[in-house]
Amino acid sequence: MHGAKQVVSELRNLLHEIESPTLAPDEREAGAVSHQSSERRHGERLWVHLPVLIYGRTIESEPFHEGTEALRVNAGGGLITLTSPVRCGQRLILINKVNHKERECYVVAERSKYLQRTAVVIGFQEPVPDFWSGTDDADSRVIAPPA
Repeated sequence: MHGAKQVVSELRNLLHEIESPTLAPDEREAGAVSHQSSERRHGERLWVHLPVLIYGRTIESEPFHEGTEALRVNAGGGLITLTSPVRCGQRLILINKVNHKERECYVVAERSKYLQRTAVVIGFQEPVPDFWSGTDDADSRVIAPPA
């Protein structure tokens, strides 16, 4: 388990680039959708380690589901890491494993790649202020306060 925590810590350090408003090369190809999404922030972004499930199809149209963690979130979406290949604009189903809420989301951008994981920015069609709220059973603290 120590290795997983180290990977998350290293990913967190690499993902500070998400704060940058500049577009990555793959976002330039996606056009205005990615740029507009980065301009429309829905509240303060919070650092979390929130377990989630993702369901979707790979870029080869193969169905997949993957357990991962949300790392940085707000009402408009969040930052997760995936091993499954996805593309900008792709629709996914996101399940918060803490509060069991389910929501359709879409891939806004891909960021850093590290140890076979890609940092993926996801967004909701409409802001969902209470999606990330919940209690972490491990230490009974509030993960993200409701808006």
